[in-house]
Amino acid sequence: MYCPQCLTEYRDGFTDCADCSVPLVAGFPPEPQQGHAVELVTVLVTHDSFALSLARASLDDAGIEYVVRGEDSGQIPGTHGGSGIGTTPLWNASCWVQVSPEFENAAREQLEPLQNPEPAG
Repeated sequence: MYCPQCLTEYRDGFTDCADCSVPLVAGFPPEPQQGHAVELVTVLVTHDSFALSLARASLDDAGIEYVVRGEDSGQIPGTHGGSGIGTTPLWNASCWVQVSPEFENAAREQLEPLQNPEPAG
């Protein structure tokens, strides 16, 4: 199963994409077409799923297309370290948010608060 919009893979049992809220499609996401490779620039590296969600929302709101590398949505929540208290393996995995070079400056501007958060007052 995979999301036809963001191409994230899901294990059996899921019906809708958690990020895009669209119905999943059976099978595997299509392979990228050869010969149309796009150079990407990394604008954020995080292991924090909340920061990743904020980054996605910020880039979506700005209309900036992006790719998230290293994200594994097939992991089961509550299995990290056997704790079962809402932690997921994503907390230990780094994710890279990447954009095409022409959107790098705009993306960095959108994501700057995540890179350098202001201390709580």
